[in-house]
Amino acid sequence: MRLYRHVLVASLLLAAAPAAAEFPGRCGLRAGVNLSAFTGEFGDLVGPDNRVAANVAFVYEYDFISWLALHTGVGYSGKGGVGHSEGTDPVGNPTGTSDDTWSFNYVEVPLLLRGRMPVLGTKHVFAELGPMLDFRLSGKFESTLSGPEESLTDQMNVFDLGVGAGVGIEFPAGPGRLGLETRYTRGLDDLYDVSGTLSTINQAWTFAVSYTR
Repeated sequence: MRLYRHVLVASLLLAAAPAAAEFPGRCGLRAGVNLSAFTGEFGDLVGPDNRVAANVAFVYEYDFISWLALHTGVGYSGKGGVGHSEGTDPVGNPTGTSDDTWSFNYVEVPLLLRGRMPVLGTKHVFAELGPMLDFRLSGKFESTLSGPEESLTDQMNVFDLGVGAGVGIEFPAGPGRLGLETRYTRGLDDLYDVSGTLSTINQAWTFAVSYTR
């Protein structure tokens, strides 16, 4: 975990570098919440509810032309899911309901093309689409019936490639822009590096506020 902390800190510093070096484009912050319930074969079996987790990032945008930009950055994204199951003793008697939580935590780097269209004067609506690069931080499974949490980190792929699509609206706010947005992301492959198991694929809805200048 110490290595991943160093990687995270270095990535955040790299994301903030454009502002310090006065690169062209806009820098800012984005904060929101993920509603995540994994899918795939294991998701079909478990039918998880949403895990609520943070989604925070430094963001950077570069305009190719007035209505088309690269939207990228680096941040933290919590994913996973929440399930419920009935426990039984060795002879089959019910022992109660178990609340199960799968927590998958990533450094996330979006590489999105964002198209804008002006509406109502100075406001803009936008749509975005592109790959999402997720780098594993940690994973764990917790159950209220099974005792201590179980680490899943070593079973997870270090890198999880996905795709993201979102929409939102931006308003002028002082010297910058205030944005309200929603984004859907989905992995393209099994998040685990374990053969012979049911596939588990990340997906999440993100609702966020951003400010760039």
